[in-house]
Amino acid sequence: MSITDRINLRQDRRQWLKTSASLVGASVLPLSGTTVGAETLQEKPEGTMEAVPKPGAGTGARAGQFFTPAQHAYVEELSETIIPADSHSGGAKAAKVADYIDQQLHESQDEEEKATWHEGMRLVDLMSKHFHGKSFVDASGDERIEVLKVLSDNHEMHELPEVRFFNALKHMTTEGYYTSKIGIHDELEYKGNRILQEYAGCDDQPAAEKT
Repeated sequence: MSITDRINLRQDRRQWLKTSASLVGASVLPLSGTTVGAETLQEKPEGTMEAVPKPGAGTGARAGQFFTPAQHAYVEELSETIIPADSHSGGAKAAKVADYIDQQLHESQDEEEKATWHEGMRLVDLMSKHFHGKSFVDASGDERIEVLKVLSDNHEMHELPEVRFFNALKHMTTEGYYTSKIGIHDELEYKGNRILQEYAGCDDQPAAEKT
C-alpha cells in the first residue's frame, strides 16, 4: 500500500515533527552554517514554524548564489522528480532548472519567500526520513514520488510551510523548464518564427458539401 493511501498530512506531520527532534544537529540540509537549534522545531498554532533563521550571511551559499552545494543538488532531485527525463526530451536536471531557481531566489527581495524555501526543503527531507527512513536525495524514484504526492494531494493547505514550498517548487520548476532550450525546443518542439512562402489554406469542406 502506498503511503499516500493512508496519510492525513495535518495529523501525521505532528509525529514526524516530534521525531525530527532526535535529528537536531544532524540535518542534511541545515538552515544555517551552525547546528540547527531546537527552536526551529517549535510549531505555531497556525501551522507555521517559528524562529526560522533569516536566510543570508552564514548560510553557506556559494558566492552570488542562494543555495549551498548540498541544497542545489537536493533541488536538482526535487525538480527532476516533478519533470523527469524521458525518451522524448531531457528532464529538469538537464534543463538546469535548479540553476534557474537558484538565480531567481538569489535576486529576490522577498525574505519571506527565501525563508519558505529553506524551511520547506528541511521539512520535505524530514518527511522522506519519516516515511522511508532515508533522505530525499537517497530515496528511490518511487519513494520520492510518494513524498511529493502527499504534498500535491494537500496543495490547498497553504498554512503549512512544506505545502507552500511545494507549490512554489512546482511553479518555478515548470517556469524554469519551459523557458529553457530543452523545454522549448526538445519538449515543445518549437522551431522558431518562420516566413510562410505560401499559405496552404485548410482542407475542410463547406458544411453543406460534407456527407
